[in-house]
Amino acid sequence: MVLLKKILPFFSAVFLAAAGFADVPGGWKLYIPGSYAPDNVKDDVQKAGFTVGPDFSSHFSFADNTVNGKKVLRLDTRDGKSDVLMFPLTGKEKQVTILFKAKGALIPDNGQTPFGILWAAWQRGEYQSLLRHNQSNQIKGSTGQTSLKPDDIVSDWHDFRLVFTCDDDNKSMTARAYIDGKLRHETKKYAKKTADANGPAYDPVSIDGYGNYVLFGENDGSTSGFARYAYILIVPDEDLSDKSLGDISKAVGADLVTLPVTANDPAPKSLRPASKPAGITMTKADGIPVDISGNVTPGDWKDPAPLSDNRLDLDRLPWSKNRVEKVIRNPAKPRVSKKALVVDVSGAGGAFRTVAAAVAAASSKGAVIYIKPGIYREKLVIRKPGIKLVGDDPATTIIYGYEADTGGIDGNVLVEVNLLESADTESGAKDVKPAYAMKHASFSAENITFYNKGAEWNATWKAAERRSIAFALKGVTEAYLKNCLFLGQQDTMYLKSGRACFENCYIEGEVDFICGGATALFDNCHIYSIYYKNGGYITAASPADDALPGKDAVKYANGYVFRNCLVNGDKAVDGKVFLGRGAWTGGSTTVSTGALAKVVYCNCELGNQLDPKNVWQDWDNVYTAAKQFFREYKNTGAGSVAAASDTRQFLTEAEYKDLYADTKKILGFIPQLKY
Repeated sequence: MVLLKKILPFFSAVFLAAAGFADVPGGWKLYIPGSYAPDNVKDDVQKAGFTVGPDFSSHFSFADNTVNGKKVLRLDTRDGKSDVLMFPLTGKEKQVTILFKAKGALIPDNGQTPFGILWAAWQRGEYQSLLRHNQSNQIKGSTGQTSLKPDDIVSDWHDFRLVFTCDDDNKSMTARAYIDGKLRHETKKYAKKTADANGPAYDPVSIDGYGNYVLFGENDGSTSGFARYAYILIVPDEDLSDKSLGDISKAVGADLVTLPVTANDPAPKSLRPASKPAGITMTKADGIPVDISGNVTPGDWKDPAPLSDNRLDLDRLPWSKNRVEKVIRNPAKPRVSKKALVVDVSGAGGAFRTVAAAVAAASSKGAVIYIKPGIYREKLVIRKPGIKLVGDDPATTIIYGYEADTGGIDGNVLVEVNLLESADTESGAKDVKPAYAMKHASFSAENITFYNKGAEWNATWKAAERRSIAFALKGVTEAYLKNCLFLGQQDTMYLKSGRACFENCYIEGEVDFICGGATALFDNCHIYSIYYKNGGYITAASPADDALPGKDAVKYANGYVFRNCLVNGDKAVDGKVFLGRGAWTGGSTTVSTGALAKVVYCNCELGNQLDPKNVWQDWDNVYTAAKQFFREYKNTGAGSVAAASDTRQFLTEAEYKDLYADTKKILGFIPQLKY
């Protein structure tokens, strides 16, 4: 808010001036970098009529364009901070077209994931619409998204045209994205109101406000941008989607066709060491973080989430610094059979040194695996039914890894229990469909922490992949996890299919950190939203996955049930977190049938991280929250009361007693741990 207050008076004055387009006849605005001040990028864009934010000089620079003697505008937001150019409009426009020639880059650490190459928004009074490209190689609008895979639109130069059109109601907007003349994404009739009771506002890190302007650059809080722009052409009230670049070049008196040849244009550098830390705590020996220019940070750097004495402090977790509730402290040592397979990091007494080795040695019908206290750095895929993992204490028995390396949810899983018959056995591989659950597809775990530090690692080195799945279940018809911790950031827990009970567990994350199409009961658990600048979503539920055999797919399609849980979060996200959002289509095979995503919170304590008037969010304008089965029952706490809301729906007493008070009716089995 301090930044906003400093810049408000200046930007408000710009809006009121409502400067028009003057460079090209017809009101078009053409910006060719280097045309105004070739030796100073900030002066150049300001003389061209753009308004910039306070961090402009750290994100924008010039490269030489040897074709026309001008410059190419470079954008680099790999420091994780958003930045945009702003150009004012009159407010009378009914349509705005933005044309530009751009080239991006692939993230050097894997050579496959792109940096974001565009982000553009049209603010029209109190309504706005936007289009952007992200690191999942999607074009996304204000709602909806279109995958560009396997296309690579960043490694070479391409022509982009973004067309925003206002409907007759002066609110709804249609947004279209063309690449090389081909329509690649369209958002139809969407209007997002961003009026602020405090009046006009412009913040370079947020699009919420009031005014008439175009923003262009990189403002997606979930991605980083790296791009070069040969020109930017802003055209009011004309649709140029079917005009050739040659004709447009003649109209503006400049060559927009010829590809630039750039000099002084270095490729992006990796901002992290080539190898991951040897231990769970990062040290200086693992490499010192560098900024986007390759400069080393001061030598007093420390791991932001260290682990002391090979144990978790349940009163202050490493990353979130939160105190764990609901989990049983210092639990009684479980009585396991002498036939149990034993895992010990020391290998003492002939024990297996890794959990993976014990799983490999287990019978095809399952086994009890007793894991002694220790830190187990492993990426596990469990494909045998009947595996039971048991530890002494979740504070001292920890399975962890740095799994957040590739785009997509399946590539970032730390521990995956996959009991689908036809599933690929390779870690992170997508399942072959149809894939049905094995017979006796059970799994259990007790007194264990599943800790995916991948997103922490990436955040430390300024990389953007936050998907860090600590635990995934696929096709497990009877799963019971008791007194366990699940630590990650985005997508902490991926429950694709099956039925599971989590009791006395702690789960933390930020965006969609409980996701998928399984039926899962969270009984007396602690659900915690860690800090994320845009707030966050607890669940991203899918309609029930059809991987269960026979009638089970329908009979026990009860979604996520939170019962007697503590649901709170970091104070910094107060009022910014949602209980869930409309159906996630990427995690279900039945979404096309019209099945519903289901999430129910019963007798839970809901904290300040929620805005009580708005606890559910749409996924997009198709899979909205209103269409799903999102319900509540007798919740308490600051986030439970909605004095003026018509978006919250509640179970009746009969509905609760008929299904949600009965564990067996929810899951189809009674959870039991037998060792």
